[in-house]
Amino acid sequence: MRQARLIIGSIMALVFTLATNAQWRTELASPGAAEQMRLGVIAYNQGRVTESLLLFEKALAWDPGEPAILDWLGRAYYRSGFESTALATWEPILGLPEAPASLAARVELIKARRALETSVSLPTYVEAHRFEGQKGSSPQFLRPSSLLALPDGSFYVVAQGSDQVLRLDVNGLVKQRITGGLNGLDRPFGIARLADGTILVSEFNGDRISEYSGSTDKLLFSSGRGGNQLLGPQFMTIDSSGYLYVTDYGNDRVLKFDPDGKAILVFGGASGDFQGLRSPTGIAWVNGVVYVADSEAKSLFSFDESGNYLGSLAPGQMRFPEGLSPWQGGRALLVADSDRVLSIDLASERVDEIYRSSDARPRLTSAVSDHMGGILVCDFNASAISVLNESTDLARGFDVEISRIDASAFPVVHVSADVRDRWGKAVVGLSSSNFYLSETLHSRTTVQEAGKPVIKTSVSIAPAQKVEFLGSGTTTPGFRCMALVERSDAMAQVGDQLAGLVGDFVASLQPDDRFGAISAGKVPSILARPTASPDLGSLVRAIRINPETNGRFDLGLRQAVNTLMPSGIRDAIVYFSSGSLDDASLQSVSVSELGSLLVNNGIAFYVVLLGDGNPDPALQYLVTRSGGSFVRADGPRGVKDLSSILRSAPSGRYEFSFVSADDPEFGERQMTVALEAWLYHKSGRDEIGYYAPLQ
Repeated sequence: MRQARLIIGSIMALVFTLATNAQWRTELASPGAAEQMRLGVIAYNQGRVTESLLLFEKALAWDPGEPAILDWLGRAYYRSGFESTALATWEPILGLPEAPASLAARVELIKARRALETSVSLPTYVEAHRFEGQKGSSPQFLRPSSLLALPDGSFYVVAQGSDQVLRLDVNGLVKQRITGGLNGLDRPFGIARLADGTILVSEFNGDRISEYSGSTDKLLFSSGRGGNQLLGPQFMTIDSSGYLYVTDYGNDRVLKFDPDGKAILVFGGASGDFQGLRSPTGIAWVNGVVYVADSEAKSLFSFDESGNYLGSLAPGQMRFPEGLSPWQGGRALLVADSDRVLSIDLASERVDEIYRSSDARPRLTSAVSDHMGGILVCDFNASAISVLNESTDLARGFDVEISRIDASAFPVVHVSADVRDRWGKAVVGLSSSNFYLSETLHSRTTVQEAGKPVIKTSVSIAPAQKVEFLGSGTTTPGFRCMALVERSDAMAQVGDQLAGLVGDFVASLQPDDRFGAISAGKVPSILARPTASPDLGSLVRAIRINPETNGRFDLGLRQAVNTLMPSGIRDAIVYFSSGSLDDASLQSVSVSELGSLLVNNGIAFYVVLLGDGNPDPALQYLVTRSGGSFVRADGPRGVKDLSSILRSAPSGRYEFSFVSADDPEFGERQMTVALEAWLYHKSGRDEIGYYAPLQ
């Protein structure tokens, strides 16, 4: 069969008629290059990225300068975290006429992201999309007062004017409606969410706070003046221990409730140099400090968790501040201030206007980060919700990467893709309506030319057939996690505590979770591969032995990433550490390359800190860049909540299947599939090759 195809190929005339996008020539002149290319593509699509890199290098040795090979080689470097090498590999082929537009877009996005990492300027925001509450005679929501963004991309809006709370997805479809049951909501105003997903709603006219969990609801706190009762409650916030803080507008104070709903503290009255709250509105808890907006004083005031007055923030620099929310990882606050959104840096107290409404009579009451790099803002007077994006972000769009193609059941093909913003953060909440999947089709006809049969091949791009949207990572339960254990003298001193922490974490796992561990010694070693039932006894014994100085964190992290490959829907690395790193821990790669390795494979990095020291800046960078967080081992809950944090982490992985209509030529033709994603005037596209099984 192979010989027959070679004979046919000798008299074949190829006519390529691409319908839309340019593509590389995938039939390579060198048989050696073609075979290494085929093996490399298969290895890449199966998650064996390091192996694919070596195979593409071999293919390039057979056929130097071949654009199709360079494209794949750049992909392998990119997934390996070597972004500079990937860019250098792609640079010579960007200007070629057959270069896919998706490659140029990716290179531009990577360069822009790398430049932004060194930028200190604060961006301005523009309205990318708008949800109108009033449409026709049946309004969807009226007079929105508060917003709450969820990790899955959806968000709650408290509609005071229509006495309801709605949960909308990123496309504006209503996913949940809370009306208050038989009693109904009485001018709801603020909203907060407990760690278990329970929703708390303050009712301004009802002078109460209600709790909603699943299909049940109950009155949590009663109303009235004096004591621990409420009069016109507005905004709410929850601290890391589950305590609730409410601005009691009618009584000019703040009430604090314990996790069981018992009022335990009242604060905000006059004391010492503080004249007291006069018109408390927005409230936010950030790193142990409670910030309260006062619309009459046109300032923010700060208190500790015991209600002690700490000071004022940006006094007199606001017009009518209302909703407050943490921003930029807790380094700043977003303030909804009349007709604009402000950013207040908590360290320098610098105030920046990042958005101004163009509506006639705006009253912006809430501004929150939407977990996708944007900001949600509600306009009380206009009955509208705006989605804000950085002004430069709309042009750059999304980073769409097809991470894996499984054609083992060809013609049924399974496609895994990641959608990220320009920072590498997951874009969540998309549905089938936000994607378009297509494939390249080859059709052959035999014609007679000069008395000889000639096969002519035409190439076109068509919508994929029988496409099924299999779901997103955010809606998929469970996670995969590799624990990376620091090997050092400092960790040897806390061996018992470390063993206990690992035991607590393993005990918190659920059936869909997978856990493994690696020791970050001079030579990293795998203690356990990801499994649903790790052998805790063996792990603890392995953790207690072989303390070392100058362990290799860089090699350990790369080993942990490789162990998770092919990357799953929700992957994480948890580093049990004293928080310190020395030069010997980072020898083979830069911290920036390790960050790219994590982000480009969709893996979040978390650090469990043992001891009271501050984490090394390199660890801070990796946590921030990958979207992870720090956990203090001696905190109130230790690591007991870490598994729930991993389980609810946002994931930008999307899964599809389709039935290919292309001719695989017995598994020797490289076929191409493309995926486009769009939302709010932003889009991104990727196309990738794959091979059907050999026949």
